[in-house]
Amino acid sequence: MPATLPSEFASTLKGEFPSDFSSSARDDLETFGRDWTKVHTPAPSLVCWPRTTHEVATLVRLCNRHRVALVPSGGRTGLAGGAMARDGEVVLSLQRMRRMEPVDLQGMTVRVQAGAVTQAVHEHVAAHGLFWPVDFASKGSSQV
Repeated sequence: MPATLPSEFASTLKGEFPSDFSSSARDDLETFGRDWTKVHTPAPSLVCWPRTTHEVATLVRLCNRHRVALVPSGGRTGLAGGAMARDGEVVLSLQRMRRMEPVDLQGMTVRVQAGAVTQAVHEHVAAHGLFWPVDFASKGSSQV
């Protein structure tokens, strides 16, 4: 783990999360530290992949306690630099949070996790004759 993260942060992270929860591998940092702007060079310290809202909340509390900056990362399709991690931040990737619950036909609603891909949500509700009105050119990779 890069030296920019406090050692107590790193040890707590290893103790509270599964071994595949985070990575400091160069390829992961490069991939998850940027969005489509490609203006700045990504330089995060760590990438984390929670599976549940509990894991997200635990990570956010841990970062807050140790004053570690956190950058959320969805599909990384933005063009405004909002998903850029260029100063040693921890990247919070939502890609493992893609669960979609059954469609509530009476209420005409659906509950999905934040990492659900826009196109997948479209297909999930279309099977029930419904339409989810959020539509982007990047719907094949953008996340809720």
